[in-house]
Amino acid sequence: MVFDGTTMTESRSSRRLRILAIHRYYWPDTPPYASILRSIAARWASESHCVEVLSTQPSYKPSAGIPRQPSVEQLDNVRVNRLSLPMERGRPIVRIVNVIRFSLEILKHALLWGKYDVIMASTAPPVFIGAAARMAAKLSGAKFIYHCMDIHPEIGRISGEFSNPLLFSALQRIDAKSCRSAARVVVLSRDMAKVISTRKHCQGVKVEVINNFNFPSFESVKKTEIPAELRKDDGVFRLLFAGNIGRFQGLESVIEAIHNLTNVPNVELVFMGEGKSADSLQKYAGNLYGNQVKFFPHQPIDVARKVIRSADLCLVSLTPGIYQYAFPSKTMTYLGEGRPLLVSAELESELSDFVRREQIGITVSPGDVDGLVSEIRALIGNVSRQREMAIRAQAAGKKFFTESVVLDHWSELINDIAREVN
Repeated sequence: MVFDGTTMTESRSSRRLRILAIHRYYWPDTPPYASILRSIAARWASESHCVEVLSTQPSYKPSAGIPRQPSVEQLDNVRVNRLSLPMERGRPIVRIVNVIRFSLEILKHALLWGKYDVIMASTAPPVFIGAAARMAAKLSGAKFIYHCMDIHPEIGRISGEFSNPLLFSALQRIDAKSCRSAARVVVLSRDMAKVISTRKHCQGVKVEVINNFNFPSFESVKKTEIPAELRKDDGVFRLLFAGNIGRFQGLESVIEAIHNLTNVPNVELVFMGEGKSADSLQKYAGNLYGNQVKFFPHQPIDVARKVIRSADLCLVSLTPGIYQYAFPSKTMTYLGEGRPLLVSAELESELSDFVRREQIGITVSPGDVDGLVSEIRALIGNVSRQREMAIRAQAAGKKFFTESVVLDHWSELINDIAREVN
């Protein structure tokens, strides 16, 4: 699926497939993909496919206090299998051991539970889970779908995690083999598809672009009361960043822009989420911390949606080069709530091009503080432009990123593979 207004063709297959979907985290765990995969699996099950999920007990964010889930349960007519692994935050050795254990569990599951038609795995944990799923597909005689939410080891080289040249080269060869073995490699943008297609030994790989959708909520009890400290005061122009405050966002330039806007009254930058860079950004904010630059922890999804709707601009910021290997899923949630975007990424990226084409926000190059200041200052003084961008943002969210629209593409993909299995 690309952002050019094209529509999918209607075709269906009567073949009932046995599908295994693999991801380290699954609902009710907190990463967006944990809920996105639940929706994908439920859609396939609703179309009479026999769907299983292999995952682990909730562990992504221990502070979320998610209780232990059944080791095996039937959810949305999907059989969910959860492996118990020890908590690994701050324990790198445990993290490595968990990757090995989960990889071995994938192989064991494929051997013990019979023949699958399709095995799909995402990139968490990176490289090795894709390789394990690829081998499991071979053992089971299944078609392999490799769902690359981000592209490793390239993104790991930027972060420093895979900076050793020998390690990087070895991991890239492993991941390239997974791509070559896949019936489909699914990525989130044309930029990511280009990286896969131009990799060494990956020519001819079948790459599909299917982006994510507005983050679904499965909560039976809605928690919609916004904490008093998160409510926006009248007359305030709010920039909001929601989600993981990680290493790839280049958020220092946005804070610097706010430093340069202190003479503009009632402008605030709000961070809603947690992550490794939060402490350093708080220090970078200096005397603005707690005043014009505010930090709040992760919120329940229904509260987060209301806070997003209170924003005048929602921030998507990437460090240079990252746009080739990832596409921020927060984009879909922002647009789903009808909020215009402030995108700090390369102007040639698909994300920036999409925002300009649909006229749903403003775009600047990474690190362009003067550009940020100029664009924000101009928008604050143009209320009619703010209103028009919000209307177009709502329309773009409905056109491209609603759950039903994106799930139709997943249905089409699995039906294409069903015809190949036939």
